[in-house]
Amino acid sequence: MHVALALMLFFLVNWIGKHAIEFGYVSTSLFEEPNESVALNFFIRALSPAVFIILVSSAAVAVSRPELRLGIINVVPYYYVLRAVIIFLFNRHRLISWPGYIFHSLFGIALATLAYIYLILPNRSLIPDLETAGNELWLALLAFLYAVANKITLSGGPGARRRNIFVNSHYVAARARFGEKIDSKVSDELLKLVAYSVLVYEDYCRPPAIRTLERLAVWKKRRTTGIMQVAADEVLTDEESVNRGLDILLDSWEKYSSEEHLWSRVRLSISDYNKDEDYIQRVHEVMEILAKRVDPSFRAAYDSIWN
Repeated sequence: MHVALALMLFFLVNWIGKHAIEFGYVSTSLFEEPNESVALNFFIRALSPAVFIILVSSAAVAVSRPELRLGIINVVPYYYVLRAVIIFLFNRHRLISWPGYIFHSLFGIALATLAYIYLILPNRSLIPDLETAGNELWLALLAFLYAVANKITLSGGPGARRRNIFVNSHYVAARARFGEKIDSKVSDELLKLVAYSVLVYEDYCRPPAIRTLERLAVWKKRRTTGIMQVAADEVLTDEESVNRGLDILLDSWEKYSSEEHLWSRVRLSISDYNKDEDYIQRVHEVMEILAKRVDPSFRAAYDSIWN
């Protein structure tokens, strides 16, 4: 049961974080880079587990099942271990500040332990008592301190550096595995930049563990498989998907050769690969990172888009 509760907490925190990005929450996404709110990130990452087990224990006492609260502290370390495992499973570990993760985990476990000992284990209702409303002044004070701390933001921090490292590592790996094939099929440097950007972004969206699961989905007659996520009736290896993906890009590049503006040609070629507007924008962002911060040899090709 505690593992199931840890999984529930994981999805709940992710849902909260997804809706708090615009307020300064920093996710493990490759692209979102808000002004980091110190208080908000600390609250969501370190305090959420304690709040969660208190709420669950309150519900257990309220429905006359107080025994369910016993051992609920196990949910918290399970949650942090589960989150770390999923980060590695989805190949996001280079996007994480691990010292920060360890700090939030240890603080969260310590806080939850205190809550468990002093609030949860005593067999009493955890629902607030209006007769002791004077004690709620402390809650008002904490709310005030949170509001003040939430004004402290960190912009241009290490998140951008971790993002560049992530793109660089995936690009280097792609170049080592598929560089010879890409160089032999693609001569245009701008198209080559597009191809690497699509490859890196698809690898980000579908890390190796997920691609393995996709190959096992034998009940689907047609599906996207391989590192470049090419649709086919049969399962594709990474090498086969790169070969077919390059053919798709080459055909599109030739089809739009008459476009007056290079950016239009690039955009339409990516659109043929995936028509989603967000996808096109993300691939372009990877192109910019590659050209400006990872491989300067692409800089001239990238700059030519805007000339």
